[in-house]
Amino acid sequence: MIRKQSISQNFFFQYAYQILILVIPLVLAPYLSRALRETALGVFSYANSIAAYFVAMSMLGIARHGQRIISENANDDIKLRKSFWSLFTVHIIVSIISLLIYLAFVVFFIKDNKTIFTIELLYVASAIFDITWLFYGLENFKSVVIKNALIKIFECICVFIFVKQPNDLGIYAFINATSILIGQAIMIPQAVKAVRPIKFTKEDVRKHIKPLLVFSISVIASFMYTVFDKTLLGIMSTKENVAFYEYSNKIVNVPKTIIGVTGTVMFPRACRLAAEGNVAGQKKYIKYSYFITSFLGMASLFGLMGIADTFSIVYYGESFKICGKIMTYMAPLVYIVGAGDIIRTQYMIPNHMDKQFNICIIFNAVINLILSVLLIPIIGVYGAVVGSVSAEIFGLLVQMVICRKFVKATEILKELIPFILIGFLMMLGIKYVDMMGKASLIKLGLELIVGGLIYCILTGLYILCFRKDIKESIMNKINL
Repeated sequence: MIRKQSISQNFFFQYAYQILILVIPLVLAPYLSRALRETALGVFSYANSIAAYFVAMSMLGIARHGQRIISENANDDIKLRKSFWSLFTVHIIVSIISLLIYLAFVVFFIKDNKTIFTIELLYVASAIFDITWLFYGLENFKSVVIKNALIKIFECICVFIFVKQPNDLGIYAFINATSILIGQAIMIPQAVKAVRPIKFTKEDVRKHIKPLLVFSISVIASFMYTVFDKTLLGIMSTKENVAFYEYSNKIVNVPKTIIGVTGTVMFPRACRLAAEGNVAGQKKYIKYSYFITSFLGMASLFGLMGIADTFSIVYYGESFKICGKIMTYMAPLVYIVGAGDIIRTQYMIPNHMDKQFNICIIFNAVINLILSVLLIPIIGVYGAVVGSVSAEIFGLLVQMVICRKFVKATEILKELIPFILIGFLMMLGIKYVDMMGKASLIKLGLELIVGGLIYCILTGLYILCFRKDIKESIMNKINL
C-alpha cells in the first residue's frame, strides 16, 4: 500500500515542487526567447497546443474520476486494487486509440513543420503512463513530486546544453516531450508494487464508463478555453502572436499553478469527507482554502500588474515588450481561476455534482470561443486575452449561483476584500519604484523587494489585529 501523508506534508511537497516550476520557466524562458526567437517558439506552441487535444482525449476525464474513486476506496484494499486496475485498463485502451488517431492526423493533414508535429508523438504517448491520479487520490504527493522535480531539472540542463539557435527547435521539442514521457513512465513500477494486480470483471470496467464520459466533456470544454486560444491565434493571427500569448501565459500560470496547489491537495480529503457526509468538515476546509487563495492571489495579481512591463523586457528582451501589457490584462486570472477551483474540487466534484460541473465548464468554453473568434481578427492577441478572462469571470459566477446554498459569496468577499486593499497598496509601491529609470535587472529586483515587504508587513498587521483565528492557528501549528 502506498503510504498516505498528512495534509501539511502534501502542502509542503506540492509547494516545493511548484516553486521549482516557478524557477525553471524564469530561467528557461528568457534564454529560449533569445535562442529560438518568437517565430520558432510560435511554431512549437502551435504544434504543442494541437498535441494537447489528443492528450486530453487520452485522459478522458480520468484525473478527477480517478482521484475521486481512489480516495473513496483507499481504506479497502480489494476495492482499491480492482478500481485502479480496471480504470487503468480503460485508460490504456483509450490512450492507444488517441495516439493512433494523432499519428494519422500528422501523416495525412500536416504539411508544414511536420518534424515538430511528429516529435510531439512522444508527448501524446506520455498520457498512456499518466497515473498521477492514483498517488493524488491516496494523498501521497511525495513520490510524484520528487521524481518529476528531478526530471524537470534534467530537462532544464539539456535545454541549456543543446538548444542554441532557431534551427534547434526540433531538439527543444524532443527534450520537452521526452521529459514528460519519462516523468510519467517512472511512476508505473511503484504503482505496480504498491497496488498489486488483481482479477476484475467486465462490470468493474463498465462502471467507469459513464463517469469518465461525463468528465471527458468537461476536459474537452476546458481545453477549448485554455488551449484553443493558441490554436485560434495560429489560424487567425500570426505565429509571433502565438509566442507572445504563450510566453505571457507562462508567467501568469506560475502563480496560478501555485495557488492551484490548494485545490490539488484538498481534493482527495474533500472526497473522503463528502463520502462520510461530513458537511462541517468540508466547510471548514473551504474557508481555510479561500483565505490561502485570497492571500496568495492578491499578492500575485497586483504584484504581476506592478512588475509586468519591466519583467517582460528584462527576461524576454525588447522584442517581447508587448508581453508586459498582455500579462497585466491576464493577471486577474490568477485569483479567478483559483477561486473557481475551490468550488469545483472541494464541493462540486466530491459531492458528485458532475452534471453541474460540466455546465460550468461548457459555459466557460462557449463564452471564450465566441469572444475569441469575434475579437482576434480585430485586436489580435488581446482578443484571446479578453475571451479567457471573460470566460473565467462568468464561469465563476455560474458556479457560485449553483452552489449558493453551500458557498456564500459574502464569506468569499470577507476573505478577499482586505487582501485587495493590501495588494493595491503594494502595487502603488512597485509603480513608484518603476518610475525610477529604465528597465533593468536591478530595478526589477528592487520592485520585488519593495512589493514583498509592503505586502508581508501589511498582511502581518492585518492578521495580528483582525484575524485571531488565523493567528491562533499559526501559533499553535495546527495540523490541518
